[in-house]
Amino acid sequence: MKLCWLIPGDRGGGIAPVALSCCQQAARAGYETTLLMLVPPTWITGDNFRVASLELYGYAPETPQVLLQWLKENPQDVLFFNACGEFEVIIPYLPPNVKCVFVVHDTAPGYWRKALEEEDNLEAIIAVSETVASKFRQQLKQTNKLSVIHNGTVFPEKPDANLIRQDELIFLGGENPTKGAFDALNLWKQLMKLRFAGKLHWFGNVTPEFKARIEQLPNSELIHVYGYVQRDLIFSTAASAKVLLMLSRVEPFGMSTIEAMSMGCVPVAWDIDTGTKEIAKANQTGLFAPLGDLQALAKQVLYACENYSTFNAAVIEQARSNFNEAVMWQGYETLIHHISTMQLIERSKKGQQPTPFQPPVHRFQLLPPRLRSAIRRLIGRSPNLGYWLRDMRGW
Repeated sequence: MKLCWLIPGDRGGGIAPVALSCCQQAARAGYETTLLMLVPPTWITGDNFRVASLELYGYAPETPQVLLQWLKENPQDVLFFNACGEFEVIIPYLPPNVKCVFVVHDTAPGYWRKALEEEDNLEAIIAVSETVASKFRQQLKQTNKLSVIHNGTVFPEKPDANLIRQDELIFLGGENPTKGAFDALNLWKQLMKLRFAGKLHWFGNVTPEFKARIEQLPNSELIHVYGYVQRDLIFSTAASAKVLLMLSRVEPFGMSTIEAMSMGCVPVAWDIDTGTKEIAKANQTGLFAPLGDLQALAKQVLYACENYSTFNAAVIEQARSNFNEAVMWQGYETLIHHISTMQLIERSKKGQQPTPFQPPVHRFQLLPPRLRSAIRRLIGRSPNLGYWLRDMRGW
């Protein structure tokens, strides 16, 4: 059986590592496997499976026609669509011998609306968490088409259990207000009032303007700003830190959470409905604070540091036992066996020529830059407002 994972590219986000893990596991299980990208790959290679690209670019209007031609030359049995609108256009045009699985990676409507539109043309829909599935399950005509399969990944070697860790924190949100960048700024002020003397490792894209804000914080010499880095550096830093600051107002699953936990970091997060709560159990493998209560959040950070030995082993075990790529693959393989026995679907536009891809209109981007910046700052400064507006991303 020939399996093909379709993704936009490997330049950012957690989708590419998940698809990579799926392909690695599928190939080991004996399937002829392909990872197909819209744009040329930058770092992904396949030892036991094929990595291919249509060599196009984001929003390329010719994508549907080029993809159908590629599939004609490279026939596949099962296609897994992963958050690539350019690819999703072809679903109703595919022949019935090709099984289609739509993987939903986020809670925002832009990620799952197409699954609803094409439900009759899909054999199955996967949500990467119950948090994601709950957003659209009740709108499906056939809820039995939906499966929840948590993401998984491959982890480096376990950290040295004898290593004495310092009171060091990790934040992975760059300057993104939705990921809690403004919360991290304010949290640091609270920690300084409580005489925290540890370091903060700040990862993710940061503009010079935002970096200047970090440098204006008290004791900013204890904050190390890295920018965008390879995952290996994040893993190695997490191996000597105690806490992951998971301050996102929306977190569909939480790849960064399981990766940091696998290296021994205790996640400290807002107590809101996110995928983080499907990964970390309160007071056992994670700590939570009421949304917007920075004083409570700071106290949870200090508690995690002071009582780190009570969390360490459980945190590592939770991530590595329940969210590794082999566990994820069990869910995928079970689904593959199921859909292989299903009756063929006569798709609604079979035999027709697909229409060119039309980029979605993001109304927010039509606003003047100054107004967009002001709105981001407003949302960034209010955790509650950010949570309330969390699924308007891409609007």
